[in-house]
Formats: sequence, structure tokens, C-alpha cells
Amino acid sequence: MKVLSKISAILCLCLAVFASCESPDYETGRTPQVDGLMGVTIQIPGNPSKYSATKAGPYAENEEIIVKVPTTDDDPLDVTRLVCYVNVQHNCYVTPAIGGEMDFTEPYQITVVDALGNKHHNTIRVVPTPPKVKVAKLWGKSGEEMQTGTNATGLALWKDYLAVQVYNDNIKLYDRATGAYVKDLEAASSFMMHARTDDGGHLLTARENIYGAGFMVYRYDEATNEHVNILNYAADDGCPLDLGYNFSVKGDVTKGVAYIYGTCPDNMEVYYWKLQDGQLVTPAAHPIALRYGPAGSPWTKAPMIERASLDDDSNHYIAYNHRSGNPDEHPERKSHFAMFTPFYEVTNMNQDNHWYRILGFDVFSVEGDTYLALLDHYCDPWSGGDAFMRLFDITNPKNMELGPDDSGYDKFALFKSEGSPYATNYNDWGDVATCTVPTSTGYDIYISVCNIGFAASETCIRTYKMSWFRQ
Repeated sequence: MKVLSKISAILCLCLAVFASCESPDYETGRTPQVDGLMGVTIQIPGNPSKYSATKAGPYAENEEIIVKVPTTDDDPLDVTRLVCYVNVQHNCYVTPAIGGEMDFTEPYQITVVDALGNKHHNTIRVVPTPPKVKVAKLWGKSGEEMQTGTNATGLALWKDYLAVQVYNDNIKLYDRATGAYVKDLEAASSFMMHARTDDGGHLLTARENIYGAGFMVYRYDEATNEHVNILNYAADDGCPLDLGYNFSVKGDVTKGVAYIYGTCPDNMEVYYWKLQDGQLVTPAAHPIALRYGPAGSPWTKAPMIERASLDDDSNHYIAYNHRSGNPDEHPERKSHFAMFTPFYEVTNMNQDNHWYRILGFDVFSVEGDTYLALLDHYCDPWSGGDAFMRLFDITNPKNMELGPDDSGYDKFALFKSEGSPYATNYNDWGDVATCTVPTSTGYDIYISVCNIGFAASETCIRTYKMSWFRQ
């Protein structure tokens, strides 16, 4: 047996030696390395970050390779001093060789020789790319300057205007980019409180139910210069007092499905109506009541609420105040912002992200990204303080639970404005409006905010521009 084992071992060794001496089969062996360039990376000298091409190799002959490198106004990219790294296949090389700092003012011509001696030609273009979101203030004016007094209760960004519904007065139109006064539109009725634009770009205004006026919503018809009543919930039909203290709209009220929401103080219910092709599906006198139990008790002032989509099972965003007396003595009554599902699964924003009162908000989306513009107000024992506009990325709603000391907070909390002049605001009056305008590089989102003071000099209307750059 030992002899047989030795013979077997010798035979195996001979076979192995024979196999190793065979000539390789080039038809079934390794693929020749003829793709050449497989990747490009750019680095800023002194910065450890590296930025890869928007597309990995292999590349077609004469294909342009794009590398996006961050730039900002404060620290503009110097394209004349960049370090380039290339990844080529084994037995391939770049000619002439590259290394050190290079100038990418113009696209760089690169030649790679593959394993068979073939030459491949490409260009490398460095594109200075601003951050995805950039926010700048366009203008800010007082109620005195804008001649709205202390009653600029409703904002809407409509066409190229900022439309201000002055309480129980006209609608004033201003150039949204400069704040310059343009003209007045006659109000739809008395006690008009708020203004909005729907998803079709129509200007809507709403009347508060005060002194038995009822909650009414009007659409402004540009062709006739008249306000068309689209909802009339009369006080005699059971309309709650002060309904219309706030309202919102989702969809185009002239076609398809749309929704109108109304809220009032000292309540835990939100009322809404469904429309189809411009007509009420929900009877005006019988709105759908949505009770927001997580509030725990009736809110002090009418909350802001927005529907996230036109889907039947849409989520909602809500903000409400329980303010009372000295905030230092009642920290538990600080404002809340939350997103909730139809099953009342609630995601609350960390309250460290805003001041004691929330005066308004708007949620908007840009190519799959979701943002929250929020106006909050510091509140002292006399209901006074500064107001701030804040911008958050809430694409992932769980990020709303982040606090200022948490990892990733800078990717969530994108902007905080300067404070407004000190304002005493007993009514919690304030508003936020946004509109989205396409540009060649992405979008410009105009964000207008207003906080009301006890005097016209304290009332402050501001407009910011968020530039969203496609990455």
C-alpha cells in the first residue's frame, strides 16, 4: 500500500508539472487589458477630500470626463491648482505622465496607452460646483415702509409678486425681488385674513369667521379681476368661531383633486374640504373634521397645517402653540412642529430647533428633496422678542428629532436668518410663503416671512432666496 501511495504521488506531481508547462490558451484566457482609463479623482491641495468623476470608466474614445469640485463665494475654487489622480488598468499607462498641481482652466487632454499599445484619448473637465443649497436675504421692510400697518396677516408668492392680505383691507402687491410696491387689489370681502397660492398658481384669499361672517375662500380671476367664491361655511351652519384664522390648500382648485384646510383657536380639530375639478365634493356646511389628539389639549392659537400630497393616505405637517403667560414659567407649553401619518404615527421636531412660538411654516419639495421653512419667535413675559426664519432639510423625517449637538445636524439645519426687530405679538400673527422657480442650474425658491408687532415699526416682512443647485 505504501508503494502504491508513492506511485500515486509521483504521477500527480508529473501531471502538475506537465500542466504548468502547457502554453496558455489565448482564446480562452484572460481578456486583454485594452480599456485603459478606469477613473479620475481630483483633490484640492491641502484638503484631504477627493472628488471622483461623475461616471466611472471605462470611457468611450474622446468622451469628456466630468469631475465636480465644491466651491463657495467665501472660498472660491482655484482651478489652476488642482491635483489629479487617474486609475488605469494593469499594463496601461498615461502619456505624458501626470503629477503635482495642474491647471484645469480648460479641459485637460489625456492619452492612455493600453496593454496592446493602442492609444485612448479623453478630456477631463473640472466643474466648480456650489453647495446644493444656498440662502441669501433679498430684502426686509417694516409695516411702516410697506404701508400695511400691524395687519399684514397673510402672505402669498403669486406670479412675480409678493401678495399681502392686509386684515380686513385690500391685497397689496409688491415686487417679490425688491419689495417695491406695485398696486392694490380690492379685497374679496370684509375680514379677509390670509392669502395662499394653489398648485396651479391661482391666488386664493380666506375670510375669518368673526362677528358671524363665516369662513369663506375666494379665487382671484385675472380675466375678470374678480374674486370667485369657492367655499362658504356660514356661521349659521355651525362654523366654529374664528375658523379661517389660518388656512391652507393642496392641489389646483380649478381642476383635478384639491383640498382646502381651515383652523381656529381653542380647539383640537382641523376642518377640510375636498374639491374635484373646481367643485366641492365635501359639502360646505359639513367639512371633514380631523381631530389631532396628540396635542393633548386645545391649542391657544390656530395651528398651521399642510397636507403632504393629494394621495388619500397623505401625511400631514402641523404646528401649534399652547403659549400662556411667562414662557420661563411654562416651558412645557412651548410650540410643537410634527409630521403625522393617517394612523397618527407622529414624528416630532426636536424643540431645541426653534424658539418658544412658531408663527408659520411651509413645506416644499424640489426633485425629491423636502424642505421646511419655519418662522419662530422668541417670547418674553410681554409676548415680545425677535423672529427668525429657519430652513431644514426634512427629506428624511427622522432627522427632525436631531438636536444641535447631534451628528449630522449641519445637513439637517441649513439656515437661520438674522433676528427681526423686537416685536410684541399678542395674537401670534405671522406667516410664511414660498414659490419655486426653475433655473438653468436647478431652482430658485423665494421664501417670504412676516411677523406682526404691536406697532407698524415692529412689523417686519422679509424675503429670502434659496438657490438649489442640481448636483
